[in-house]
Formats: sequence, structure tokens, C-alpha cells
Amino acid sequence: MACLISAELMSKSYRSMRASRYCGIHSQSSVVKCIGCSKWFCNSRGNTSGSHIITHLVKAKHKEVSLHPESPLGETVLECYNCGCRNVFLLGFIPAKSDTVVVLLCRQPCASVPSSKDMNWDLTQWLPLIDDRCFLPWLVKVPTEQEQLRARQITAAQISKVEEMWKDNSEASVEDLEKPGVDDEPQPVLLRYEDAYQYQNIFGPLVKMEADYDRRLKESQTQTDVIVRWDMGLNKKHVTYFHLPKLEQGDLKLAVGDELLLKYHGELHSDWEGKGHVIKIPNNVSDEVGIELTRGENVPTACTHNFSVDFVWKATSFDRMQAAMKTFAVDENSVSGYIYHRLLGHDVESTMLRVQLPKRFSAPNLPELNHSQVFAVKSVLQRPLSLIQVSSGQVLVCAPSNVAVDQLTEKIHQTGLRVVRVTAKSREALDSPISFLTLHEQSK
Repeated sequence: MACLISAELMSKSYRSMRASRYCGIHSQSSVVKCIGCSKWFCNSRGNTSGSHIITHLVKAKHKEVSLHPESPLGETVLECYNCGCRNVFLLGFIPAKSDTVVVLLCRQPCASVPSSKDMNWDLTQWLPLIDDRCFLPWLVKVPTEQEQLRARQITAAQISKVEEMWKDNSEASVEDLEKPGVDDEPQPVLLRYEDAYQYQNIFGPLVKMEADYDRRLKESQTQTDVIVRWDMGLNKKHVTYFHLPKLEQGDLKLAVGDELLLKYHGELHSDWEGKGHVIKIPNNVSDEVGIELTRGENVPTACTHNFSVDFVWKATSFDRMQAAMKTFAVDENSVSGYIYHRLLGHDVESTMLRVQLPKRFSAPNLPELNHSQVFAVKSVLQRPLSLIQVSSGQVLVCAPSNVAVDQLTEKIHQTGLRVVRVTAKSREALDSPISFLTLHEQSK
């Protein structure tokens, strides 16, 4: 009896290991494993618009799967027969010579170009493996209605939350959503706030959530098995170039000035790591990424393999937001009374400033302003707070990217006005057409 119980427990444990992490369904022909995270998911929709496995792949940005060892097709990794591509969103099938055999091919380029392995395929019969956000049922069966009724009922909102939990704890489960504090929603944003403390109490947690998400996103973008080549810059600093497949696939974003951490773990040199700033991103000439190392001690320039690249996350912008809200809450003199009540959504009587307006509103070396532009400039000069949805030409000029700020700096300089470009410390060593206008250059 003891042996029978033990065998039964082992069987249940085996099934639970390969059960859908969303709903618990464990039918061998209905579940597949996500290779990216080694979690299992079924091909049922449940309460979502797509099957659980497709929903997970989209949310986790994973693309490779393998079938259950005891499924009709065995423990098979889905990949292109011709090139080995494993991106299931690109894979499809065509019938082979035998009626009982199909061939998996990726959409581009293998399904559009005849294969050298077999020229008898009819490529016009190619069909994708995923249809209507589900795997085709001949490949991965849809669980029976009875199995779905017995399964855990999970909503789309719960799926989103458990996916977020997995970013910090891969062993988290749907049951963890029931723990106190896990499913707490942040306070809703209001149109009107009683005071600055209420404003901070609502926006502070939202800024923290955004910071946590941004940090997880950066930390998840680590690239391993990177091959590098070395060079020496004109400033005698080490420069290294390499390819980032995730960047080429559109899975991450990179900009000049971003900070990366390069690591070496191999046998030809002691373990090493060094930070550097991006000086080159992929362009029409080359797909390489180039970084200039901040320090040059013990750099393994003789090595080209066994490197990894991490994205360095910085909390500077989020810390500034939190600090500004704290100052706003505790220091009543941090802003004018008018701005204070405007930010809190209070009804404030419109205020007109007594100023002497200029006779001409156009800037030197630029075209004359039209009537609406002149009206906008007059309004800005006579009101304590204005919002204009064009380049306003105020003392502090901001833009969402460094490239945009550089362009604004150049255009303002061409008018003859004095302009100072303020840059981050990490960008001071980067070459730019407006370097002579930067603060660190003008202050030399």
C-alpha cells in the first residue's frame, strides 16, 4: 500500500510540474512549455481572448516552445526545418510528400524561397501554426469542456498581475495574488486635490511603480554570449563594438549616451567588468553597437568571446520627481500661490500680469510670426502659467529626447540669441555639432 501511495503521489507531482501555470490544466496533449522561462501553459482560452500559452508568450515577450514529452508528437521543440528558426510567431507548415507528414517552415525567408533540402514542396500551401491567438488543434489540442470547467478560472487582469510578479519572483503562483497587499490598487488620480500632501500621497506611489517597472525592464535586457572587437579612441579611451540580437529584433531600445555594463567570464583573463557609454547605435552602415569605457584598467582587450552586456538603470529622474513632490508638500513657498492652486485643480481667478509688451515679436534671422503665434507670445508674457503645444521659445526649452534638444539648441543659436545646452554628465564626452554651446564647454 505504501508503494502504491508513493507512486500516486509521484504521478500527481509529475502532472503538477507540467500543469498550466494559469489554470492548472495538465492534459499531455494540451500543454506546452515556454522555453524562455520553463513554465507550462495550455491551449485553452479560459476567460481571455487568446489561448493561455499565446497570452503568456506575448506578455513575457518569449517566442520558443516545446511539446509535452508524452504528447502525440513527443518532446519536440518547434523550429523551422530549413533554418532552425524557433520563433513560433513566424512558423507555419506545409504538407510534405506523405499525407501524414508536415514540414515546419518560417514565413521569411524559408516559406518564400524554395529550399535546397527539398524542391518538391508547394510553398503556396504554407499556413501559420497560430490561428486566432491559439495553436492549431492538430499540434496542441484544446482542452475538453469538462477539463476547462474543472480548471482554475483566471481573469485577464489576474494574468497581467501574475506576469508582473514573475518578473521579480519566477516561482510566484496565482494563489499569491490572494496575499494581503499583493492585489492592492493605487489610489485613483483626481481632478482636484485637497492639499499638496494628498497630491504627493497619490502620485508618489505611481512614480515608484513606474520606477520599479523601468528597473525590471532594464535588468531583463541582459545579453549573454556577446562577441566583441576592441579599438582605441582619439581620447585614448578603450572602445568596444558588438552586436545585440535583442536590439536588432526590436526587443529593446538604445540611445547614444546610455550606460552599459560589459562583463567578461572566461578562461583567458580574470573575471572583469567595466562601464561605458554608448557612442554608436546601429545605422545604415553597420549594425554594431559601440561603447566607450569609462575606465581603462585591466581591460581584457585580447579577448573577444564570453562577454555579457547589462543595461545600467539609473533612478535619477524618478528621484527628482519624488523630491519635487516632497518639497511641494512640505514647503509652502516652493511655488507661487497661483501655481500651487493650479496644480491641485482648485478654481483660480485668471490673473493678468502688467508687463510692457515689445513692439516686435519675431526673432532675428527667423521668419515673421503669424497672427496666432503673436497672440500666443502675448498670452505667455501676460499670464503666470501657459501651455502652448508648439515650440514656445521660453527661457527653459525642453524636449523628450537629446536629439530634439540638440536641434532646438542649434536653431535658437542661429537666431543670434545666446543659448546654453545643459547635458547629463554621461554625455559630456560625446561629440556633437553643438558641443561648443554646452555648459561644460562654455564654462572652461
